[in-house]
Amino acid sequence: MDNNLISEALDNGEEYLSRNIFFLGEFGAEQHTMMYKEIKALCGLPATSKKPSECWSLIRAIMKRENGLTGFRTGSFTENQQRRIANLFVPNKKIDRLMSLEYKIFVCKFNSDGSKLITASQDDIVRIFDASKGTYYRIKRTEMRNVNSSILDIDFSPCSRYFAYSTCLNYLPTESSSNNIQLYDVDNGRNRTAMFSVRFSPSDGGRTLIGGCDNSTIFICDRETSSVRAIRTQHSSSVDINAVSYASDQDSNLIVSGCSNGFIKLWDLRCNYRADKSASVFLGHLDGITYIDPRNDGHYLLSNARDQSIKIWDLRQPTPNSQVQKNPNTPLIDWDYQWGQPPREYYNPTVVLDGDVSVMTYRGHRVSKALLRAKFSPRFQTGQRYIYTGCSTGRIIVYDVLTGNIKEAIESHRNVVSDLDWHPTRSEIVSASVIVSN
Repeated sequence: MDNNLISEALDNGEEYLSRNIFFLGEFGAEQHTMMYKEIKALCGLPATSKKPSECWSLIRAIMKRENGLTGFRTGSFTENQQRRIANLFVPNKKIDRLMSLEYKIFVCKFNSDGSKLITASQDDIVRIFDASKGTYYRIKRTEMRNVNSSILDIDFSPCSRYFAYSTCLNYLPTESSSNNIQLYDVDNGRNRTAMFSVRFSPSDGGRTLIGGCDNSTIFICDRETSSVRAIRTQHSSSVDINAVSYASDQDSNLIVSGCSNGFIKLWDLRCNYRADKSASVFLGHLDGITYIDPRNDGHYLLSNARDQSIKIWDLRQPTPNSQVQKNPNTPLIDWDYQWGQPPREYYNPTVVLDGDVSVMTYRGHRVSKALLRAKFSPRFQTGQRYIYTGCSTGRIIVYDVLTGNIKEAIESHRNVVSDLDWHPTRSEIVSASVIVSN
């Protein structure tokens, strides 16, 4: 399908995505990566299979299980075989509406074991639901303090006792059981500081938090000592840090930031950096980063960007410094992503940045009007075979990592899908929408 026709279909609101029409990513190099081989193994696919989407008989697999030929003497399926079966039942349609508000909902997220779901909306209210059984009963409703404009991001601590939220003023970790609020002031003398992204450290019990702000600064906060330190990512303060994340669940020292100029940077918190001096830089996106999601193996992560693409990166292969210095420190095209239409040049890009070290690129969803999220599907349930993302057309797009194709295009909302999360153990996706006027 021609890329120009796809962009026209997006503008006209046409049904250009279906299970029979695939928009291919730039596929090829990824097949030689360890990630590709690991995903195949986790999904029960033979190492020699050249087509991950080739036909497979569930009935034949059950017959082998009944005859004790599945790999275990007990006759049960192996974990990899169970994932292969689970991947036959990827979410593909809207089932129910959890709640309906007159306010923009920016965040919805499960905790690590999927027992709780948290949402945050522009009415300054955080709602927590019991998600342990799939019934989603609301168990807590709290109006948060010190919120300027809206809550932009939220994150659970590893123990799920605390959550942190970021706003256009500051961010606060909160003990959900007693509403004891601990405030970290990151204004630095400015009238307003917007913090777009916040994350708990996954490996030190949630003691450390990181946040990315609109003044080119990453803040690192210690929950026990209430101390705050800052990393200036560059000399000027004109670049927004739209996304921050830890590179791995096993390491609290390596963090990654995504900037509004399209740069992705890797930082080691054990180092003292001068402005604009990061450990590694990754180039490839033509416009600002909206979200970063690590694979949690310390090697690979994905990024969603306003150039209408998702890219996968290998953190061991950064862009050489000589090529970083040649690239402009601004997006390729100046446009208003909150109110304007995405440039057509991004649907069929003819410009490739020097130093593009991305492993894989996926295109077919629209990124505008909000900082849309894209994530790997759960490892326990799917082996991280899929990437799922919100879309400005109101759809949820599910990409197959192994083939580069769109697996599902789910009709979900009337407008922008700002955030979404796949349950860790069930084949369910919860999504939230930002209702904005066109």
